Amino acid sequence: MICPHCEARLLSRERTGRVCGRCRKPFALEPKSTRGLHDLRLRRAVERLGDGGRVVLTVGQLRWAFHRRGRPGHVPRKLPTGRPIPPTFENPAVMALMAVAGAALLTGACFLLTLAVGFVVLSLTMAGFGLVALYAGVAELVRLPRRRGRLAAHERAELAWQERNERLKQEEARWTSPLGHGDTWSAGEFRISVVERWIAVHGALPAGVVAESAVRPVALDGPPALAVLCPDWTVTAFLHANGFPERYRAVLVATPGELPRHLPVVVLHDASPQGCLLAAEARAARPDGTVVDAGVSARTVLAAGERAVQLYEHQLRGPLEEQLRRLPALTEGERAWFGQGLWSPLAAQPPQRLLAVAERAAERALQRHVGFLSWPVPEVPQ
Repeated sequence: MICPHCEARLLSRERTGRVCGRCRKPFALEPKSTRGLHDLRLRRAVERLGDGGRVVLTVGQLRWAFHRRGRPGHVPRKLPTGRPIPPTFENPAVMALMAVAGAALLTGACFLLTLAVGFVVLSLTMAGFGLVALYAGVAELVRLPRRRGRLAAHERAELAWQERNERLKQEEARWTSPLGHGDTWSAGEFRISVVERWIAVHGALPAGVVAESAVRPVALDGPPALAVLCPDWTVTAFLHANGFPERYRAVLVATPGELPRHLPVVVLHDASPQGCLLAAEARAARPDGTVVDAGVSARTVLAAGERAVQLYEHQLRGPLEEQLRRLPALTEGERAWFGQGLWSPLAAQPPQRLLAVAERAAERALQRHVGFLSWPVPEVPQ
């Protein structure tokens, strides 16, 4: 890694205890324990995502910037444990042949002893091998009647295992096919490993980054002119931190029931069935009003492909298909993507673009234009 103070390239042995071996100054993030994230990389990401300080980020948005992108891969199906091992038996013909061979060796040994005393060693050797072969063959032939019972027991155990496997398959069919999540930062991991460590070393968050808990909504100067429906507090805090409510005299709410009457509405939501239904609920609550859907669509995520954050949620197929039936405007591709349990969070969109889309939606709503916004393909932070 590169030291954030003296910019020296440090090997592992030169940064013991999170201290630069050259300038002896501490740094916050050790790439080995933070999945390759170090101080300079985080600062560069904040500079890029914040458009050189013109946009304020939240900690949640910073976490999403380092999230693994692309579609999760399928998780191989695991068979139920305890499958019985089939019993193994020797071929009866081979056992009979061994018994005959053993008897023949014993007969040959006795014959050699009658010819001359000099064949004693050879006769004993032949007799030994003959006894072993005769015992093995006869013992296995004696056990032949027991095979039927062992085979029947194995068939019963195999049938029970197959029934368990079929029940498991039927249960799994009720859920979306399991997909992998990949390496990512959970909110708790990012707070402990990155945020708290950064504050402990540098004294505060990077310039241009605020914690959601530190954002306080500002009272509007006069009556509101716009309502923004957004259930994601990370995005709501982001809009408050960048002065969006003050510029557009907007009131931000989390549920359709909180929407004020007689105000144009902007809906911001994830690319998910629940997000699409949120926009539909807002339109149902405002049949004669202005509702601008500025949420992320599945079409945008599919167009971005491996550059978009795609998450998986294990859920029952029945309720999910019922939700999709309530969204007739979806294309087949969008319906299939949602049907696999995939979704993409609004907060994972690049902050500059998210703010620009929200501003465009507010302007359209205030101008009384009803319609949809098409999200551009998201950028990938380096």
